[in-house]
Amino acid sequence: MEHTRKRKIVSHTFSAKSIGQFEPYMHHNLETFRSQWDKLSSQAPANGYKEIDALHWFNYLAFDIIGDLAFGAPFGMLEKGKDEAEVRMSPDAPTKTAPAIEVLNRRGEVSAAIGCLPTLKPYAKNLPDPFFSKGIEAVENLAGMAIARVKERIDNAHQIDRVDLLARLMEGKDANGDKMGREELTAEALTQLIAGSDTTSNTSCAILYWCLRTPHVIPKLQAELDQALSTDGIPQFAEVKDLP
Repeated sequence: MEHTRKRKIVSHTFSAKSIGQFEPYMHHNLETFRSQWDKLSSQAPANGYKEIDALHWFNYLAFDIIGDLAFGAPFGMLEKGKDEAEVRMSPDAPTKTAPAIEVLNRRGEVSAAIGCLPTLKPYAKNLPDPFFSKGIEAVENLAGMAIARVKERIDNAHQIDRVDLLARLMEGKDANGDKMGREELTAEALTQLIAGSDTTSNTSCAILYWCLRTPHVIPKLQAELDQALSTDGIPQFAEVKDLP
């Protein structure tokens, strides 16, 4: 029954038409990503290279895109070049900052452990092992990120004209015509962050790694893109979706 209700509300959010409307938000963050890498490249010594940890940057990209889609604004990690996000433990609590990527990783590890041993849950925060105490803190901080962003979006809904994941979730209705409450909306937005950030950043970094490890593919890839694209900017999905 609950699954049917949830599916009724959420299904339209992930239709092909809806996802196509999200492209401008992804595009903007990709432009920032490229701009930052161009800037880093310009700092390389003459005839040399600028050394970076690409996975960090792909994490910033994934978090900012999903933040943009699920919460109405990017976290600003690409702009700042560091792992930092705003946290609010309740809608009326003051804001603070936390390292979102680190929080997500800790949260995943401790949640998996407690999922196997659910009797630990009431005591986990007080266990002396920092795996549990810091892990539970991470769970709370991650929820706080969603609370902060959803509050900001709901409070300013009359000023915001966006077609993104959060807007679609806010519009969704069940079979009785009822919309999601604030807590459920926050949980759904948080699910998008948990489900999408690691997979996106790890896959993107793996693709880059294997391209660099097998350099003979790069000229072939470059030639195909040069032939298909009219500018050297970030391409539109329509320009690349049918490339072999």
